[in-house]
Amino acid sequence: MIHREIIRPRSWEVLDEVLKRGDAQELARRLSCSPQLIRSYCRPPETEDEFSTGKFNDLDRLRTLISMVIEDDGSPDRAFPIGSYLAGLLQGVFVPLPAACCEPDAEMMKKVSSVLAETGEAIEASRVAWFDNTPGKISNVERATCVAEISEAITALVQLQRWIESQATLR
Repeated sequence: MIHREIIRPRSWEVLDEVLKRGDAQELARRLSCSPQLIRSYCRPPETEDEFSTGKFNDLDRLRTLISMVIEDDGSPDRAFPIGSYLAGLLQGVFVPLPAACCEPDAEMMKKVSSVLAETGEAIEASRVAWFDNTPGKISNVERATCVAEISEAITALVQLQRWIESQATLR
């Protein structure tokens, strides 16, 4: 079985995909730099080729900052606020994944199922509190319990999704 490799795009490829024609002018104006610099962010960065026109961009700088934190601490935990900040700007969420402990098996699948059941129970308890017990109100304990269960469920689902994607075969 051939496992599918997850290949992430490089920073310059991301910017090339995101910036539309004409965006370099406006972004350069907002950042007080030249449009040529912005366009160079969308090309491969400098290499041994003396004619290379790409430059390292701000995404590369973020990656360097995160790498420094990981080198210093041995874990990315201290850099998680960066992920939360960026996710918030994009109206999304950042859910740090725990380190992979082992290859998923029947026990792991059972754990994911259990996490999702617990999450359902926490959501149901919050629904009852919000609509039945104290309409329009929820206690801090109920909120914290529900949020923690949802975060655990998201983590479990993403781990399961990544495992499933890694098991896909090329046919």
